[in-house]
Amino acid sequence: MANWTQKLKLHHLQMLVALGEQCNLTQVAKKMHITQPALSKWLTQFEEEVGITLFERHSKGLRPSEGGKLLLAHAQRLINDLERSQFEMERFKQGGLVGSLKIGCSPVATDCVSQAIFPLLKEMPSLHLNIEEKVMTPLLHDLQSGVVDVVVGRIGGRALELPLNYQVLYTEPVCFVARTDHPLAAYDRLSWKDLEPWRWIVWPTGTPIRQSIDNALVDNGVMLPENTIESASMNVSVNLLQSSDMISILSLRLAERYAQQGQLTILALPKIEQKGSVGVFWRKNDQPSQALSRFLYHLSHPLQSDA
Repeated sequence: MANWTQKLKLHHLQMLVALGEQCNLTQVAKKMHITQPALSKWLTQFEEEVGITLFERHSKGLRPSEGGKLLLAHAQRLINDLERSQFEMERFKQGGLVGSLKIGCSPVATDCVSQAIFPLLKEMPSLHLNIEEKVMTPLLHDLQSGVVDVVVGRIGGRALELPLNYQVLYTEPVCFVARTDHPLAAYDRLSWKDLEPWRWIVWPTGTPIRQSIDNALVDNGVMLPENTIESASMNVSVNLLQSSDMISILSLRLAERYAQQGQLTILALPKIEQKGSVGVFWRKNDQPSQALSRFLYHLSHPLQSDA
């Protein structure tokens, strides 16, 4: 069997990824500065060498096959690794600076990520950090494709089915929050029925924290109000809460931080038994870099990190 990987060059990987994104030979040929027939011929020959159909042809263009999707994921990962290598070599040439770490962080995990970064930078002062905040689904996709090295956020749902290492960092309940002078803030005790008249801001369907609150609703025989707003942006949600009578659901740790800063208040609803676990994910089959290993250590040992 011929080893087709030995013939692959960077521009081949770039053409594959572009085909996966554009699904159009003409557009990709123009982008890669070659003719459409030449690109079509290369793709056909490459598929023959690999031994499977990578793209299914149809009237509107191309569609990656299941095997094509697998190869595209590897191609994107290789491109990302090469770009990282170039970036790190430039830093080294400019001043002997070594190391970089790209962290994906969901809004619920900002506190523990921040606490781990301080001791990490104390150990590795020249480390280049890149921190990206999103909800978990796109973050885990970025982790698998090599865009980020590690993801910290809620554990749950499909996340545990992915080929990733993970470790639980802590478990905590979820709670309802509102602006500090919200009418419900004056009550020492609230029932679920007291929440019905108010518009809710909820996390998108499928996110672990949304699953937690959906389960809590089922346990308490409560329906999710129809006039909800789905928001994956912590900043937008907080701005909406502070400027209106809306209420929202947060992890207890995050809610307590906003409460301590006087930005939001935690509503006195009976304790929500549904708990959510926050954890860290990193790729299997990759030898963790020194920066990643130390970051994982400081995430798991917050008391030692604060010392």
